[in-house]
Order: sequence, then structure tokens, then C-alpha cells
Amino acid sequence: MTRLSFHLRRQWPSVILAGVLLILVVNAIWGPLSPRDLLLLRRERVNLTAQHQELLARNAALRTSIQNLRSNDRYLQHLIRRELGYTGPGELVYKFTGEQAPPPR
Repeated sequence: MTRLSFHLRRQWPSVILAGVLLILVVNAIWGPLSPRDLLLLRRERVNLTAQHQELLARNAALRTSIQNLRSNDRYLQHLIRRELGYTGPGELVYKFTGEQAPPPR
């Protein structure tokens, strides 16, 4: 027992230093602002960048559609026919019910 006590008294600064280093390493790995958090933030940045690109493309398509609605009469006529089912003079609309294709002539 005295031998162990003597050994501990001689090595206590090294034991304390090792404990402090262990605590610092654990805090660096699992604490706030750790490399784990950095990886999560990088992954989130990639996702947000992809979402941003999708929104930019959608915004450009909407701007084009708005411009066409304001200035392109053929586009407007196409939308009215497609969305509202309007027809021009002398045109007929054929509507088929059910899932079967019309019989061949």
C-alpha cells in the first residue's frame, strides 16, 4: 500500500494532465462547435443550395409565363383552350368517357 501511495504521489501531475487532455478531446469531438457539427452544417448547406437552385429555376419559369401572359396572345389562347375548355368558331370538342380508347374508324 505504501508503495502504491508513493507511486501516486510521484505521478499525480501526469494523471491530472492526462485527465484534462481526455476531457478536452471528448469536448472537442462531442461538444458544441465540434467537427460533427461542421459536417452537419456542410450537409445542410448542400441541401439548401440545391433547394435554392430549384427555386431559381421555378422563378424563371414563372417569369417567362407571366411575360407570355402579358404579351403573347397565342399563349393566352392556348391556356384558355386547355384550362377552360373553350373552342374557336367552327371547332368541335370530342370528350371520351371511361378508360377505353375510342374505336378505330
